[in-house]
Amino acid sequence: MPAKSKSAAKRRPAPLAAKPAAAPAKVVKIGKRLESVAREIKDADDFVEHVAGLAKRFRREHALRIGDAQTELRQSLRTFHKHASALAEWLEQANNGKATAIERKAFDAFGTKLYGSPVLARPPSAQALDWLTRASEAADATAIEMKQGGADDALRIAAEGLRATFEHHKLKLAAGTDKKPGDAVRLLCAIAREAGETIEPATAKAALKDTHRPAAAA
Repeated sequence: MPAKSKSAAKRRPAPLAAKPAAAPAKVVKIGKRLESVAREIKDADDFVEHVAGLAKRFRREHALRIGDAQTELRQSLRTFHKHASALAEWLEQANNGKATAIERKAFDAFGTKLYGSPVLARPPSAQALDWLTRASEAADATAIEMKQGGADDALRIAAEGLRATFEHHKLKLAAGTDKKPGDAVRLLCAIAREAGETIEPATAKAALKDTHRPAAAA
């Protein structure tokens, strides 16, 4: 057999380089008990993955509500309440106190500096007084609600995500009855349980029902 020519060897294509292996998809961990409930509803990996994502979000929001960040948030609200209340009280004395009140004299002094006359300073200060009074009360009420548990944002967020997940997978979101909760209710309870929170089916049912309410007009 004749030897191959050098020109033929040059025409031979170079071997293709091996393609780098694709990075494995990041898997969201899910507890066996929650996965079992999810697969009872729909035995599909993408559905289980969506449920795992909801559980992760619930754990994060739940930890925020009861953790150090929430404590700092309550402290910040209390600080605002303290200073807003004091300033509102000061403005009340400046606007409605006795003519000899030191707050009134101080207000007249900087009101003249700001507007050229303390009379012109009174309308905006009255608006500020009203806002500070309402904001102070709201901050105090919010801090109390947080301390007592308040509205559970983690449950609300999980319920909204679960409704979207059921719609995406074309599953019927039926609440069921108290004795026999629907799939979405059972799954929402299981999601909360994985984060160490026990919620009753009635609470889960109410949370899912609220997600269906139209948003209030701005």
